[in-house]
Amino acid sequence: MIVAALTNWERSPKPREPGVHVFREIPLESLLPFADWNYFYFAWKVPAASEEALRLKEEAEEMFRKIVRERATEARAVIGFFPVQRNGDSLKVYAAEDSRKELAELHFLRQQESAAGTFKSLADYFNPHLEDWIGLFAVSAGLGIGEFQKDLEARGDSYGALLAKTLTDRLTEALSEKMHRDVMRSYWGYLPENAEPFGIRPAPGYPACPDSSELRTIWKLLSPEENIGIRLTENCMMLPLSSTSGYYIAHPQSRYFSIGKIGEDQLRDYAARKGISVEEVKKWLRIF
Repeated sequence: MIVAALTNWERSPKPREPGVHVFREIPLESLLPFADWNYFYFAWKVPAASEEALRLKEEAEEMFRKIVRERATEARAVIGFFPVQRNGDSLKVYAAEDSRKELAELHFLRQQESAAGTFKSLADYFNPHLEDWIGLFAVSAGLGIGEFQKDLEARGDSYGALLAKTLTDRLTEALSEKMHRDVMRSYWGYLPENAEPFGIRPAPGYPACPDSSELRTIWKLLSPEENIGIRLTENCMMLPLSSTSGYYIAHPQSRYFSIGKIGEDQLRDYAARKGISVEEVKKWLRIF
């Protein structure tokens, strides 16, 4: 990895293509090189290095060909890049075309227990004094797979329906990985030539940002339902289920971590920043 080009990193560079970008009818075949079959085997509780795993993969590949042949699902993505200003553990988000126009605010939590002695927040990967940039995304390779599953089940093929579901879950993760690589090299273009990929894509509701209600802000900024057909329910569940959404963070030292347990003092601060009650915050945090 090229290190010299990154040592003076103060803030993320302006993306080559700021604003929102929509991708429809992404070829499913383009996702296979990014698929991680180990998670597929894990979902089926099958050892990766077994004859059963080999047989399962063959059946999954046949199901994949059937899905492509019958156009049973579609892969779509929406991404966006916005200027931000850090304010403590929150980020004010501004319009890409007018950095004076505030659009929303993203809120993060900070570790209060750490064996390493460092207490991390995703906000730490943004400059506290200068304008910085964040990326957002929502992707799915399961748009239409529900009807395909119902048809298989109606014909008595429950195994095929489950196989199709777990396969599209993995294709969605493959799409997420593919889009992240494309973002690094092209749409944001922050990756220096010949450098190894860096940056993270944490998702609301997961360990580094356990508040799933922050998905509502992503929906406000990217309009995934209107743009690519991913709906967000009142309980902040994405439909179709084979969908994922989150942040692109470009800082070269950015890493995934878990917030873990937090105290009442941070709960009160976080609730005040979001303008909701502590009880409402607890409803959305997966760490409670």
